[in-house]
Amino acid sequence: MPGYCPGAKAVVMKVKLTHGKRRFVVDVEFLERKRLSITVHPDLRITARAPVNADRNVIKNRLEKRVAWIVKQLDYFERFQPLPPERAFISGETHYYLGRQYRLKIRPGSVQRVRLIGRFFEMELHDTGDRAKAREIMMRWYADHARELLVRRLNQYLLVFVKMGISAPAIRLRRMKKRWGSCSANGVIILNTELVKAPIHCVDYVLVHELCHLKYPNHDKKFFQLLRRILPDWEKRKERLEKVVI
Repeated sequence: MPGYCPGAKAVVMKVKLTHGKRRFVVDVEFLERKRLSITVHPDLRITARAPVNADRNVIKNRLEKRVAWIVKQLDYFERFQPLPPERAFISGETHYYLGRQYRLKIRPGSVQRVRLIGRFFEMELHDTGDRAKAREIMMRWYADHARELLVRRLNQYLLVFVKMGISAPAIRLRRMKKRWGSCSANGVIILNTELVKAPIHCVDYVLVHELCHLKYPNHDKKFFQLLRRILPDWEKRKERLEKVVI
């Protein structure tokens, strides 16, 4: 593959796979990383991330070896199809917070805001038909609550890792479409603000998962041993989280 230039747009290769009568495509992105990772998304997209200088034939062969696992993941997510439509931010619509559903009520008001009251998100707008403004206010509410909740709960679990000699990581929050969280090679944990829509035990799973990467960067045996030691039921939490669509 051509020489890689830092900051350049990642090269993407499409790999066609076959399993029985099934045909599907994996979008492979080549990045500065050490290992191949494969992700099957709730909307049935399949993506992979590969080392930037990896041989394409080797990557294709490794994907073919994982085809049975990919099909198993596709079968799981197909149970939840069709996925719910994108939010319109209108009265009567359902929104989630910590795994619970709340109805959105929009009414005229001099102060543009949204508050969680009982089983409702009650929003006040100058113009009740301004869906763009309604979305902006709702996203800001989620971001504000994510900042408080995620940092607080992560710090609670961090105490366990500090005892292992691990330094407190830098934390960054942002809204992401494809990932709940990540941990960079230099120990920066990025969390998706949309995570506050998931049940709290699923939130904790993501936080502990990323904290475990501070000690073990790869998903190896030691990583999962540590994860299981802190969260013995992590697999059940993960399975529940997979039902939450970003």
